[in-house]
Amino acid sequence: MGIEVVGLDGRSDDVQVTLRDVETGETRIVHARYLIAADGARSTIRDALGIAMRGPGRLSQAIGTEFRAPLWDLLGGRRYCIYAVTHPDAAGVFVPAGRGDRWVYGVEHDLAQEPAPRLTKEQSARLIRLGIGLTDLEPRVDRIGTFTFAAQLADRWREGAAFLVGDAAHQITPRGGTGMNTAIQSAYDLGWKLAWVLRGWAGPQLLDTYEAERRPVAAHNVARSADPHGGARLAAHELPADLGGRIPHVWLPSRANAVSTLDLLGPGLTLFTTDPSASWQRAASSIPGPPLVVRNLDAITARGMGIPHGGALLARPDGAPAGWWPSRTEPDAALRHAIRALPTPSEAVDRSAEGASAR
Repeated sequence: MGIEVVGLDGRSDDVQVTLRDVETGETRIVHARYLIAADGARSTIRDALGIAMRGPGRLSQAIGTEFRAPLWDLLGGRRYCIYAVTHPDAAGVFVPAGRGDRWVYGVEHDLAQEPAPRLTKEQSARLIRLGIGLTDLEPRVDRIGTFTFAAQLADRWREGAAFLVGDAAHQITPRGGTGMNTAIQSAYDLGWKLAWVLRGWAGPQLLDTYEAERRPVAAHNVARSADPHGGARLAAHELPADLGGRIPHVWLPSRANAVSTLDLLGPGLTLFTTDPSASWQRAASSIPGPPLVVRNLDAITARGMGIPHGGALLARPDGAPAGWWPSRTEPDAALRHAIRALPTPSEAVDRSAEGASAR
């Protein structure tokens, strides 16, 4: 993007960032109510905030080659997210890296051998041909670099109005494939909470739940990724982390296009129910607070979500359950109690006016 952060004042009520154009050297100051630090493992913003990372920083190292080659023609219908090769002279992994013929070839490097060898494009192309098994392949090598695997966690994910996400908050090894998943889930969690606060649907204390909810999940995944035994666990030990997940994915029947229950979530609250008497619908329409949409499900879909006949499940925008009821007994009181458990709005929101403005 040609812009770098050269100064940061993370006061408690807002953030002031000094940006510099790397080509012209010109600087400008930007004021914002909130700042999201998504600037990677070597986060400039995290360092400016004085937040330390804890954990091993050099567990292993790999040499990665970004290249282009028509490998999909070779693979045909055998399409996967990662391909491991065991050639004795070119053992590594091939990973699709975008549309068309973009790929990454990764080879692990022994940290005991310092430094990592500097491969030329010709040497990388030779290794790619060996790994794939095509001597006449002519890959176009775009870039070669090294990257180090770490298992680290930031001491805290917030400083005033600044928040850490992704590799700035946690570094997870590729083992188990949870690094990107953790980053996306945490960013989504922070995103909807910021949206609620900025729209006046919740008070700023809602943002305190970001680190409280997501950092323990990241800590679990960081520790697991650093364990040589990987995913070998007793199921009972995994339940506390799994129970903090989102609503189940279930395909809805009788749709022209495939729709998942996850697609029914909105920017506000979503109430899933199978109540034919519409008592949950009436209760939802009478309660002030964040926007609340009712989704009536068929019996098969509801069963897949764990909702009994007449029961209901209340979900947040990120799919995390905010309430579950096995029957329609006192739906008005049940919903009010669940919504009151959320941080109180900074101001009341008239959902009818919100809906009218949206239209």
